[in-house]
Amino acid sequence: MAPIRPVEELASCPQSQAVEENDVGDYLVSRTKKVRNSDYMLFSSDALTHISCDSKASEKYTWLGERLRLTFKMMRSDSRLIRTMCHSHGFMQCSNKNPTVNIIWMGAPVKSIKMRELMPWQRLNQFPRSTEITKKDRLYENIARSKSIFGEAFDFIPEFYVTPRENKNMELAFERVTREIKEAGGELCFPGEFIVKPTNSRQGKGIFFANSMVDIPAEGPLLVSRYLKDPYLVNNHKFDLRIYVAVTSFYPLVCYVYSEGLARLASQPYDTSASSSESNEFVHLTNYSINKNSTSFVRNESMSSEDLGHKWTLGALLRYVENEGKDAKLLMLRIEDLIVKSLLSIQNSVATASRTTLRFASTNFELFGFDVLVDQALKPWLLEVNLSPSLACDAPLDSLLKTRLIADLLNLACIPLLDKKIIDSVTPALKKSMNSAQDTESSDPDEVELDPQCAKTLKRRPVGLKRSVLNKKIVSGAASIIPNNEKKFEQIVRKVELEEGRRGDFIRVFPRNGSFGMYSPVMEDLGSDDYDERLFDEVILKKNTKNSSGHVSPSTSSASSSTSSSMHIEDLSDLFHDVMMQCNKYPTLADVPIEIREIISPWYEEASEYTKKITQEGETYACKLPVIRSTARLRTKSCAEFYEVRKVQMAKKKEAEAAAAKENEPAVPHSIAAKRV
Repeated sequence: MAPIRPVEELASCPQSQAVEENDVGDYLVSRTKKVRNSDYMLFSSDALTHISCDSKASEKYTWLGERLRLTFKMMRSDSRLIRTMCHSHGFMQCSNKNPTVNIIWMGAPVKSIKMRELMPWQRLNQFPRSTEITKKDRLYENIARSKSIFGEAFDFIPEFYVTPRENKNMELAFERVTREIKEAGGELCFPGEFIVKPTNSRQGKGIFFANSMVDIPAEGPLLVSRYLKDPYLVNNHKFDLRIYVAVTSFYPLVCYVYSEGLARLASQPYDTSASSSESNEFVHLTNYSINKNSTSFVRNESMSSEDLGHKWTLGALLRYVENEGKDAKLLMLRIEDLIVKSLLSIQNSVATASRTTLRFASTNFELFGFDVLVDQALKPWLLEVNLSPSLACDAPLDSLLKTRLIADLLNLACIPLLDKKIIDSVTPALKKSMNSAQDTESSDPDEVELDPQCAKTLKRRPVGLKRSVLNKKIVSGAASIIPNNEKKFEQIVRKVELEEGRRGDFIRVFPRNGSFGMYSPVMEDLGSDDYDERLFDEVILKKNTKNSSGHVSPSTSSASSSTSSSMHIEDLSDLFHDVMMQCNKYPTLADVPIEIREIISPWYEEASEYTKKITQEGETYACKLPVIRSTARLRTKSCAEFYEVRKVQMAKKKEAEAAAAKENEPAVPHSIAAKRV
């Protein structure tokens, strides 16, 4: 785990380390010396343990957000975890119409016009066109396109068709599969050789199985993919993995995999010869939202067991795999490889949209939920990628894992600490600059007077703007305010270096030692900027050079060994992707060719983070999220009014539903009613 300085240390550090003497008054609360020594907000899941009571213990987490009047808003999302985390750190919730908030959390795709309005100190949890990977049909089509260009390196999705445009090819596929099975003397798989999913649904809604075109409805679009009928089983139950992936940049690509995830088990034993259609979904589907309705479902209510019931932690599942004599860490390297390639398959599309949509670097980040199925050969297959994965906390493991996940995610986002009075002062000038840059490319820049105290603060605190420009005045010329490509790249390099100390339990899987050489042959040409290669040089190679003073670190040793190999880099890359895809041929690290083993050995060691327990003996964990006390539930007037109106609307809706249910109840015969009396 990367080191993050505890909040207790931040609150008690010497005053001289953090602020100038003249500015001490800006950081004192209630005459208690509380000093910030970071330019970015530090989140902690421990804050949630204090927010439900009036204890002064919560003040060490909330004072800074309240003092700087930091704000957040949620649009098309009602995630209680996000609200609780923000309130626990002193953020105020604003209405959807407020444009100057610090954090914007969206539960649905954002329009490009809204992303263009982002200020450099704001953070939005989405990238433009990320639906290229979160819509099932687009995900499969993008990976299939990459496979047609780069070959078997992208062989991790099953055969698929999209209705209605591929109905003819799909009909031929049904006939081919039926013919092949009959010639082999077998029978069609029960419940079906193909599984059908709506392209834009969640939580297993609308999924069914098919063995012929008769089973496929005319309406669409639907994703029809070959059913993977040889899954790896846990206690004779099918399962899939929910892997959490954070992306902080698409160009250059910077992505992290969370070391803690979930394994979701089907609630009934796996059986392809079953005849009862009523239990098909509980045998062949692993969605939690489906299986929790099964009479066989066992909810994990334990405060310490990670492998109880039908929802396990990722670490518990990997330890189970290791106990069966399998190489669980190599499995995780293959899952990381699958994730990187999936993101590379849409990099061109997202990078193109980002160039025209995002004016400032580092304003966007995104959390994806990758659903992965593992077969008998321990090969991972990508099922789907979720936009804004569920953050519901209805079990102890959910609460423990997801609160840590969101705290680490927001730390990766690097939310600048900027007082609202400064934001209010800078925003008009910056908007004028952005509008002038959009209207004309060259002009004599105006100068907009800025409050001297605000200018001084901006000079001292990084907000993604050129500091020298913000000394006493803010220049509205595009060349001065809105960074060019080189300035954006410099800001990205700086943020990636900052993320290394704030990543918590996230593992950076791209870029890292040896990664660029292995993946550059399967990356599309994105222009002459070469951001990915340059970022690798800035963040990885320069760091290795510094570490190698007097001795060579293990990671540097691996890199130097691979570069000195007699194999050409493209041949080495081909061998690497062959190792990642051919699980039967390379079941363990010992079976991997020495040239590739030297490169991935540091990755393999880091994969030990996935197998660790997240619970500790003797500790107690919350079963659900705390109820925020009213004094800590800070909301603007318009936001509070919105919740009051919604509360009334929900009450009326419940009354209407109860009345409708009462009307639909069958009438009780008079004789029966008399007997009851």
